[in-house]
Amino acid sequence: MELTKYSWWGNPNEPPEHLKTKKQLGELGLSPLKPLGVIETQKYDVFLYDPSNPECCRPKRKPSPKQLETLAANRLKAKIKRDYREWYREVGFIEKDRVSAVLWAREQLSQNDLVILDTETTGLYDAEIVEIAIIDRLGEMLLDTFIKPSISIPAEATEIHGISDAMVADAPTFPEVYPRIDAALKDKRVLIYNSAFDIKILNYCCRLHSLPILKLAKRSDCLMEWAAQWRGYWSYYYEDYKYFPLPGGGHRALGDCIAALQLIKKMAADSDQINRPVPILQKNS
Repeated sequence: MELTKYSWWGNPNEPPEHLKTKKQLGELGLSPLKPLGVIETQKYDVFLYDPSNPECCRPKRKPSPKQLETLAANRLKAKIKRDYREWYREVGFIEKDRVSAVLWAREQLSQNDLVILDTETTGLYDAEIVEIAIIDRLGEMLLDTFIKPSISIPAEATEIHGISDAMVADAPTFPEVYPRIDAALKDKRVLIYNSAFDIKILNYCCRLHSLPILKLAKRSDCLMEWAAQWRGYWSYYYEDYKYFPLPGGGHRALGDCIAALQLIKKMAADSDQINRPVPILQKNS
């Protein structure tokens, strides 16, 4: 049987009012059988049915109790999946990241080649090192020394770390300490709290004195970033975890190294991390 062709509603040759689409049949409690007409479009064809014609449609069969039970179960599963995806997108990823941070900390402490480094400097930009310390994963001191910079230490820097020009007056220069730094870091994985800053300063001092760059970028990790992930305070504004100051170091190189080691041990020991309530900052934080 050839289908009668119609134009889209509102145009000449639109379908008569009694013909219905599949969707409209469903709203009437009917299932389609054979269409009587069609509206052809570029993307799809809209088939039309006469609800009063038994050859065009039939009443929908009522589902059995078993079918209704299965339908309800499937809808519940779908809702659970949607709810989980929404939860994970909003806060669930934080729990996963916390666990990753704990496992990372445990892995670091298991590595025999791990060392922790910290520096104190004359400032933030084009600054020189005035103190450097390196310890191993057991807390044994590998290096702890003042360094005499080629410039004076600004008062604002002294206010932070307490190191003055007088304290470094008789200290070795960076070129004199460089071989000890290189030896302590040779073939080691280096952990630094705010690694981007310390590596930048070390590279600057190497270039300033025409010494080989220590190439720490590929064999170092930033404890500050992992610790922020472990604490789990997420900023929706910055789309990242909020950093926090290293606790207990006192802004001295050796003290900060020891504080960093204590922090990573605390992270590694946090077996109940995933059960801790999730703190979430406001979305404009």
